Amino acid sequence: MTISLPRSDIEKQKILSQIASKFEKGREYSESEVNKIIKDFDVDDYVLIRRELVNFNYLGKNSYKSIYWLKTKELSNKEIDKIEKTQNEIKKELIR
Repeated sequence: MTISLPRSDIEKQKILSQIASKFEKGREYSESEVNKIIKDFDVDDYVLIRRELVNFNYLGKNSYKSIYWLKTKELSNKEIDKIEKTQNEIKKELIR
């Protein structure tokens, strides 16, 4: 079964943390190595997932060298709360 990221940023975290858990702390990864790890999960859009891993701070990225590294395997409760708050504010704005 192919994995797709849900629209909800909160729901995305389950998938992103599962993928991030396959990276090792203190190791640098090339973009092709990151892609391979992500593709091992049978995802529909590995580029989107790689971008989201960086956007949500699971992975760090040096854009000049195309090097990635693990920042965290899972987000803290504080970070999850912040995502949830932002998501709720966006929903309120859309309702108006």
